[in-house]
Amino acid sequence: MDINLNQPKTLIFHPGIGKTATSAIQNIGFKLPSNKSEEACFSPYGFFGGASNYFASNHPEFSMTKFTEQWDALLTFAASRESSTVISSEFLIRDNPKHIALMLTQAKEKGLNVKVIVAVRNYTDYLISAFLQAVKVNWGIPDNENIFMFCERELAQVRMPLLVDYWAKHIGDENVFLMDYDKDKKGFVNLFFKTIDLDVDSGDKKENKVNESIRLEIAPMLRHFDRVTSNKQQRPDFIKFLNSLDYKEQHSKNVKQRIDNKIVRNAFTHDKERLSARYTWI
Repeated sequence: MDINLNQPKTLIFHPGIGKTATSAIQNIGFKLPSNKSEEACFSPYGFFGGASNYFASNHPEFSMTKFTEQWDALLTFAASRESSTVISSEFLIRDNPKHIALMLTQAKEKGLNVKVIVAVRNYTDYLISAFLQAVKVNWGIPDNENIFMFCERELAQVRMPLLVDYWAKHIGDENVFLMDYDKDKKGFVNLFFKTIDLDVDSGDKKENKVNESIRLEIAPMLRHFDRVTSNKQQRPDFIKFLNSLDYKEQHSKNVKQRIDNKIVRNAFTHDKERLSARYTWI
């Protein structure tokens, strides 16, 4: 469906979810000029760590003082423009519901139209990708937690109907738009920018590879490495070496099948039907 969300005095939240080309979108979006009122841009305020992370109260570096300063400046900026302004941060998808309500209410009080674009990815692939990202950066996984335990814990946190409702209840279902990451992964970044009336050809650009994942087969070996050593200088070389090896495809297939059949089961099918009944797919 062709949808143009580039409208005057409009604030667009892009809260992820992670592992849906968010890094590629942000890497391109935050380089767009913000001094052209008639063209959509990403917020020049609230930027930290590659995204609009100062606006997310669940970010480790969140400061209410910093938030208030940057948020007030953004609202004034967005209200003066003849096009849309985008706020993008993966942290926002799991932000405190009260903080989400605060931002949406204040934006509307400022006279802004508020839209939300949420990417949706099938739970099995998302959970595996999220696990591999956590292993890659060595953060967020207890030592005694394997991939299956991680997926069970994470699944409870990413049921999309609940997460999306935190936004829709304040701005209305008609202002929430969903993007199916599984439908066209290669064209996903271009499609995102098309919704804000920008023609961005990311096909041959390195932005699409800013957050490449590690292979599923090497995760156990890398986790053991992190348990027995803290040598950060050798870690990248170890990852490169592990990625260079040949592995039996059946291992990753078995892991994915177990997650799909024993953990996710029909949760995604059920949740996607619930989302489709309420919101518009782009």
